[in-house]
Amino acid sequence: MSRERRAPLGERLLAPFRVLAGGEELESAGATLLERACRALGAKEGLILLARPEGSGPEGSGRSEPQVGYLPGPCWGAPGPGGRLGAREGDGGLAAEAVASARPVAAGAGGREAWCGMVVEGRTVGVLALRRAAGARFTGEELVAVELLATGAAVAVDRLRFLRLWSRKLEQADAAHSQLLRYADDLRTTFAAERRRAEQLREALDAAELAYIATVRALATAVEAKDAYTGGHLARVTAYGTEACRSIGGDLAATPGLEYAFLLHDLGKIGVPDAVLNKAGPLTDEEWALMREHPAIGLRILEGVPQMDVVRAVVYSHHERWDGAGYPEGLKGEQTPLAARVFAAVDAFDAITTDRPYRAAASLDEALHRLREAAGSQFAPDAVEAIHLVDRERLAAIQATVTTRRVLEEPSPPRAGAGQEAPDLVLEQPRGASVGLFQHASRR
Repeated sequence: MSRERRAPLGERLLAPFRVLAGGEELESAGATLLERACRALGAKEGLILLARPEGSGPEGSGRSEPQVGYLPGPCWGAPGPGGRLGAREGDGGLAAEAVASARPVAAGAGGREAWCGMVVEGRTVGVLALRRAAGARFTGEELVAVELLATGAAVAVDRLRFLRLWSRKLEQADAAHSQLLRYADDLRTTFAAERRRAEQLREALDAAELAYIATVRALATAVEAKDAYTGGHLARVTAYGTEACRSIGGDLAATPGLEYAFLLHDLGKIGVPDAVLNKAGPLTDEEWALMREHPAIGLRILEGVPQMDVVRAVVYSHHERWDGAGYPEGLKGEQTPLAARVFAAVDAFDAITTDRPYRAAASLDEALHRLREAAGSQFAPDAVEAIHLVDRERLAAIQATVTTRRVLEEPSPPRAGAGQEAPDLVLEQPRGASVGLFQHASRR
C-alpha cells in the first residue's frame, strides 16, 4: 500500500480540494484535480462529463460523445480494458443513473467504478467518474469522498459559468455605454471634456459604476442644451422629486438611480428633431406624434443598461395619468410605477410655479391647490399627498432657483369631437412637462 493510501482519507482529500480552492478554470485545472483525486482514492482513471448547454446538439464537438446529455470534459489516466471512461457503451446510462439517484453509484465488475452527479443549486452540471484497478471496490466511506469531490467540482464548473456570463454582461454594458457617449458627443461639442472623462472610465471595467454616473450626467446636460425649456427644470424637478419620495416613506427614496431617473426623464428628446422640439409655434398633428415618441425613444436608449430599472420606469411612464388617459400605454392607477407617478406630479408642480409667456408663475399655495384638485384623476393621490408633506420652506428654496427662459407651447393631442366646446377645466401641456397647468378657460 502506497504512502498516500496509508494516510487518513481526510488528509488524502486535501490535495484535490487545494486544486479546487486555487480558483483556476476547470478546463485548465481539471486534469490536475482528477490526478490528485485518483491518487487520493487509489483510482487509475478519472473523468468529468459536463452537462450539455441547453439548445446545443451532439454535433460539432469533434470528439466521441455516446451519451446524449453530456460532453467529455477533463480526464486523467490510462483507459481500461473496455476503453476510456465516458466513451464506452453504457456509460451514458451510468451517468444518468448517478444523477437520478442523487448519490454516488458503484459500478463495474466488483464495484471498482464510482459515478457521481455534480449538482449545484439543484442543477446538474456534470458527472464525476473514477475507475480503480480490478478487484479494488469503493467502500461506503470512499463513495462519500467521491460525492464531496463531485460537489466541489460542481461549484468550480458553476463558478466558471457565472464568470463567463458576467463577462458577456460587461461587454454588453460596455457597448451600451459607448453608444450613449456617442449620442452626447454628436449633440453638443461642449460635452467633449465629459465624454473624454467617461471614455476613460469606460476603459476601466472595474470602475463601471462611476462610468454610468458620468454618462447619466452627460446625457442630462445634453437634454438640457437641446431643449430650451429643460434648462433649470431638470435640477428643480429632481430636487422636488427627491423630497417628495422622502416624504412618501418606504424604500422609494433609497431606490438606486432614483435621482438619475428624474434627471433623464426626457432622455428620449435626444431622438426628436430640433425643428420639432424648438418650433416657435403650434405643432402639427404629425409633429405632435413625433413628440409623443420620446418616452419610447428614451426606453430604447436605456435598453440593456444594467441597474437602470427605475430610470427606465420614469423615462417611459412619466406621461401616464392616474385615470388612464395618458400615454404611451394608457396605464391606469397603480399600473404606473410609483416613481413615475411621483414624477408626473412634481413635473406639473414645477410647470405651475414657473413663468410662461402666456401667464405668470402661480404661488406655491395655488400650485398645491391645483394638484389637490387633480388628485385621483390626473395625478396619483399618494404622489400629491407626498408633495404636500414637503416642508414649505424647502419647496420655496427649490422654486427660487427658477431662471427666465424661453418656453415654447405644445398643443394638447387631438381629441375626439374636435370643434366642440372643451371642458371648463383644461390641462395645457407646455413642451417638456409631463402635465401642465390648470386654467379655467376654453381651448380647442
